[in-house]
Amino acid sequence: MHKCLILIAAALWLTACGEPPAPPAETVRLVKVIEVTAQARVSALALAGEVRARYESPLAFRVGGKVVERNVNLGDSVKTGQVLARIEATDYELAARAAAAAVAAARADLTLAEAELTRYRSLVDKGYVSATALDQKRTAADAARARLKAAEAEHSEAGRQVEYATLKADADGAITALDVNVGQVVGAGQSVLRIARDGNREIEVHVPEASLSQVRSARAFNVTLNAQAGQAIPDRAIKGMLREVSAAADPLTRTYAARIALDDPEAVLQLGMSATVSDVQDGAPVLRLPLSAVVSRNGKPQVWKLDAADSTVHAVDVRTGELDGDGILIEAGIAPGDVVVSAGANLLREGQTVRTLR
Repeated sequence: MHKCLILIAAALWLTACGEPPAPPAETVRLVKVIEVTAQARVSALALAGEVRARYESPLAFRVGGKVVERNVNLGDSVKTGQVLARIEATDYELAARAAAAAVAAARADLTLAEAELTRYRSLVDKGYVSATALDQKRTAADAARARLKAAEAEHSEAGRQVEYATLKADADGAITALDVNVGQVVGAGQSVLRIARDGNREIEVHVPEASLSQVRSARAFNVTLNAQAGQAIPDRAIKGMLREVSAAADPLTRTYAARIALDDPEAVLQLGMSATVSDVQDGAPVLRLPLSAVVSRNGKPQVWKLDAADSTVHAVDVRTGELDGDGILIEAGIAPGDVVVSAGANLLREGQTVRTLR
């Protein structure tokens, strides 16, 4: 029994005299960092828009009839004077011929009346007829002249109606809407197609009632074009100004249609491209961080600032401002050029070594 106790005590003594166990290896965290930069404030206004032509013309025949020809399709480019469609013009051609015949008859009547007037003047000079008879012939000649002018006016109108049976483009542009097909009977003034004229492009937006005052008071707008089949203009904001806003809301959507005129005449924009419109924020640049970069420790907002010399992080107290888009404004505590942790901040401790990912 004493021998066993001696052996146990010897084992414990040898263990106490050995080297202490090694401490656990420090965990190196992978974090995402960003460099603090001064930037413009993010607008709370973001409206979806569409590229439209400033001038869009619905075209129509000025006379009614059956459509017998349509020479364009949706999306076609057209030039001024190009024939777009025709209606059957037989009735108008017959009316023009009848008007031409009426002009010829009226001209013959005038010729006869003027000849009679000339003959009666010579007879009055010789005393063969009275002055009253001359006045009657003068009146008849004046009436014949007036009938000729009326017939010529009717002939001119009939001729124009024949021309109206052919619809031509009144400007260079593109076909954006088609409302008729061959064989359809249309009335005078009924819209048959729409042309978006070449030239200035605008952004059409629909403004909710809650944002109407903000849109009207904005001094300028930033227009960002979205990607479309290789036609995107990445990271480019085009300046724009409010050109017009509807005085009444759409009865279905309860939004107000507005047009934003673009300040960049060289921007090549395709009709129908989508865009995002935001108002330009006034004031000096601000420091803005993602919400994930700010943590709360002991009731105080802090960020983890990276020490690039040894890849360690240190907590820095900051004074936060208001929310700005999907981020938060920082009023004090950091400066432009500082590198702070933007993702993974809630897992760090003071002085911890990290591996960065930007």
